[in-house]
Amino acid sequence: MKTFQVEQGVRTLVDEQLKNLDWTLTSGKNCNVFQEQPRTVEERKRLKGKRPDYVLYSKDSSRKEPLIIIETKKPGANLDEALKQGDEYAGELGAPIVFATDGVYYKTLHTKKHRPLFLNGEEVDELFRELEAIKFLEDNEVNTISKEVIYDRQQLIGIFEDSNNLLRDEGFRAGIERFGEFSNILFLKLIGELEDLKEEEGRNDEVVLDKYLRWSQWKNKKGEELLNFVNDTVLPKIGKAYEDEDIFTSLKIQNPEILKKIIEKLDPLNLINIDSDIKGDSFEYFLKQSTATKNDLGEYFTPRHIVKVMVKLLNPQIGETIYDPFCGTGGTLIETFKHISHNMAHTKVNWKQLRENTLFGNEITTTARITKMNMILIGDGHSGIQQKNSLKNPDEVENKYDIVVTNMPYSQKTEYGSYYDLPSTNGDSICVQHCIKAIDKASENGRMALIVPEGFLFRKDLQKTREYLLDRCVLKSVISLPQGVFLPYTGVKTNILYCTDVKKKKRQEKFWYFDVKNDGYSLDSHRRKLEGKTDLQKLLEYRKPEDQNQKDILKVGFLQISMEEVKKNDYVLSGNRYKKIFDFNNVPWEIYNIGEICEIINGSTPSTKEKKYWDNGNIPWFTIEDIREQGRIINKTQKFITREGFKNSSLRLLPKNTVLLCCTASVGEYAINEIELTTNQQFNGLVIKKGYESKILPKFLFWAVANLKEELQKYVSSSFSYVSVGKLKKIDIPIPPIEVQKEIVKELDSYQKVIDGARQVVENYKPNIEVKDEWGEVELGTVCIYEGGTQPPKNTFKTSLQKGYIRLLQIRDYKSDNRAVYIPTNERHKTCDATDIMIGRYGPPVFQILKGKKGAYNVALIKTVPDETKLQKKWLYYFLISDPVQEHIISLSERARQAGVSPKDLNKLLIPLPDIEEQKEIVISLEEEENLINQNIKIIDRFKKKIQKKLDFIWGK
Repeated sequence: MKTFQVEQGVRTLVDEQLKNLDWTLTSGKNCNVFQEQPRTVEERKRLKGKRPDYVLYSKDSSRKEPLIIIETKKPGANLDEALKQGDEYAGELGAPIVFATDGVYYKTLHTKKHRPLFLNGEEVDELFRELEAIKFLEDNEVNTISKEVIYDRQQLIGIFEDSNNLLRDEGFRAGIERFGEFSNILFLKLIGELEDLKEEEGRNDEVVLDKYLRWSQWKNKKGEELLNFVNDTVLPKIGKAYEDEDIFTSLKIQNPEILKKIIEKLDPLNLINIDSDIKGDSFEYFLKQSTATKNDLGEYFTPRHIVKVMVKLLNPQIGETIYDPFCGTGGTLIETFKHISHNMAHTKVNWKQLRENTLFGNEITTTARITKMNMILIGDGHSGIQQKNSLKNPDEVENKYDIVVTNMPYSQKTEYGSYYDLPSTNGDSICVQHCIKAIDKASENGRMALIVPEGFLFRKDLQKTREYLLDRCVLKSVISLPQGVFLPYTGVKTNILYCTDVKKKKRQEKFWYFDVKNDGYSLDSHRRKLEGKTDLQKLLEYRKPEDQNQKDILKVGFLQISMEEVKKNDYVLSGNRYKKIFDFNNVPWEIYNIGEICEIINGSTPSTKEKKYWDNGNIPWFTIEDIREQGRIINKTQKFITREGFKNSSLRLLPKNTVLLCCTASVGEYAINEIELTTNQQFNGLVIKKGYESKILPKFLFWAVANLKEELQKYVSSSFSYVSVGKLKKIDIPIPPIEVQKEIVKELDSYQKVIDGARQVVENYKPNIEVKDEWGEVELGTVCIYEGGTQPPKNTFKTSLQKGYIRLLQIRDYKSDNRAVYIPTNERHKTCDATDIMIGRYGPPVFQILKGKKGAYNVALIKTVPDETKLQKKWLYYFLISDPVQEHIISLSERARQAGVSPKDLNKLLIPLPDIEEQKEIVISLEEEENLINQNIKIIDRFKKKIQKKLDFIWGK
């Protein structure tokens, strides 16, 4: 059994990584890595005794300045300081690139652009070769994959769709059957290209396949000869070469013409890029993109940036064994292979160990064959992959591995639960037990990183499993991933459990909880890349919180959770349960439980038999629809109960000044009633108990609960938003002296009055145009040009480009860029100017001047381009958003029973047409009014902030 290799110093790790990337550390004329000092006496003088950890130079003697400065810090140190230090050295020496690292996690800086480095669209998180470094001389963003390869990879998915249809006609079932057959053919192309590439680069000792077995040699065969040659010669010989005949079973295609068509479609593609250090990523690209379009295959692909985080947390080393019991297409094992090969010494012994005795995985479906192909393409490790149900034979893996890393299947049932210590049919429990069982108790540091569903952290039926986990592992951290991280495959909320010292029976007093809100991608089905630092980067930088300054770690977002608290709370591992929103140490007054000072009255809904009490009532029945912002009550429901109804039903009469708090669905909404009323089950009524009237004012209670929304969320289940009365009673609130309460209430009420007044202005304002008879009217179609937009392909959407793509969602909320996507400026799509009026045709009519936005637009919009000599754009805009026009357009939609208004109807819309100078005068007047309205919007925002600041003061935030 291989045991955990003692962790090397950071410098030793960096040395090994540099050697593996062909940098020369040994002294001599070819040396281009200098440690503790730069290369020349002149450069040393410039540094005035300062000593950078590493200075890297080009082997090209014509370039004298350094390429890279590397600063190293021990794990747990602040890399921002190291990056700043490296930037100072780089400034003195003229180096364009700075790396800061703790040996596993890297941060980068381009000294000319003052931004991180991006390689092929991804932020650089490891060292690279001199070849890549040279390309970063002037810019922080570099693409080493040629445009032809990028284009061909995009085409690959289209070819899969075409081939999917061919395979359907051949009788293959949708999903894994068609996907697997196409993968077999794609693999033959890629493995052939890789073997050809090895010969081109002079790496003949690495060649595995004889030339006649490669794609380039047999692709031109036809008919039965082609099919027979592939099935009887190519596949068996490749299986023999890789000592695994099970991978390459014969193609199931019966018609050779189908095979020929697929080969002809794939052959022109240039999928392997000589200029890229990654030679097998085309297959991975195909897996990711094709599973993104096929939900039934999505279970096999875990987002690669999530996998990288898990692998970096575990930091596997050569000599350790790694196991993924639910390996899908092999993503975790591929990333582990790359990580180990990047950090190990590249000796024959190590390569043999890595390729044959390091990586192991099981996959229950025939996807296991695809996993093996994937492993072969990235360098090997395929021999450890098996097609089997991992849960069925736990004895085969017991005490066998140093590390388990996996994304386990969620919410499954299993018939093999009786084989485990805690028998169950619940797959979540058995999967976790299986992972623990697989760790070798003799391993020096057996460890695991498991992705589990959110329910595992708190469900009552899994309490014993959580106890079992904590009894056998040191739970280092729970990393909460945002809901949406696995879209478009599933919306399940998930967490990473990172455990060490498995089966060592070590006592643990605490663990760390980290809530990832930004994983670097939009949390929707498109999953577009976002700019800026992500929470996952923060997590990796501070991945050893026990070694960090506690104030720093808490500021970053880590939460320390006591095991004593966990035991008291049914072993719930969700950090929200223990998060202290308010620090009562900073509160100078008394603290009370809500249940101590308030009677809590549950709302309810009358039964069908009780509906007779609605008649002629004068006591309103209140629902969530009757609440407006900041606790204002309106009577949308329009239902009233008679007093007699309270005597004969389950309804409760709430007296005046009851604080209403929503504890179901819209948790945290609140209000206070100035009249008697009753409420439905969404609300609990907080009535101050007798004896406490002199302690707390109802209006102060109202303002106090205004700050409870985040606190209440701690008790909400992910499956059903609900806070029980028992939990509500235990929540603490601060109670200042009554005179202080009066001052606070007076101040907050005054702010709210300002907000209410400003909001009334905003809500009631509509631009009003007094139409004069002498103006005359024209049909809109006679003075405007209408253009339907075009829909750019989704694969052209970017987040870092300047040319906008305007969508209907954006013009409905033009102040926000949250829904913005962008397309390359050279794409041929219809575009609009920044002053065009966009008309949303579908749904409720929307008219919007873009106010600075410009770009392409899609088919849900009509571009309005008035003749400015007759009709000013701003005049037209104000007229279109006026109430009479809006009502008329809605009536057209309703009359036609359609979702929106047709261009034909819009063309016939009559527009009053004063002369152009009068239009300008009216527009100036309306713009002045609009400016006043915008001032009121700013007032609302400012006074909301003042209220929040005061609430934070009450709660000691």
